[in-house]
Amino acid sequence: MRLLILDGSRILASLVERLTPEGVQIQEVATFDEAMESLREAPPDAVIANLGPAQLPWREFKMYCRNHKPRIPILFESCVYRSPDEAGVGGLDHSATFLSKPYSLQDLRRQLQHLLEFDGGDPDVDSEADELSRPFPRPEHSS
Repeated sequence: MRLLILDGSRILASLVERLTPEGVQIQEVATFDEAMESLREAPPDAVIANLGPAQLPWREFKMYCRNHKPRIPILFESCVYRSPDEAGVGGLDHSATFLSKPYSLQDLRRQLQHLLEFDGGDPDVDSEADELSRPFPRPEHSS
């Protein structure tokens, strides 16, 4: 399995390396453009994206992953935005999830497990309206 991590710093990739099983290959990119290039040239099995500026086309990024055959699951995470709508991602489903910092290692581990076990989902669901009604794993916050 190959996991693409979009993050301007090395922090997220370092954390993910510690939490994923041996054999998961991690490719790091620092910019949105590098991530799109990687998606087009050598699509990964899954993506984790640290959300940067909302003016970037995150919804289109999500739809590119969603419409790829096989579907590429994506975990968006952010310390700035509290919701996918605020970040410009739009609705989520089982193939696109969102974590807002601060989150626990347990929450991140659960989301990573979801990415690693993703089976491609329902390829016939392709509208924004449908994606809003689909369930997705929600992090459980610990007190």
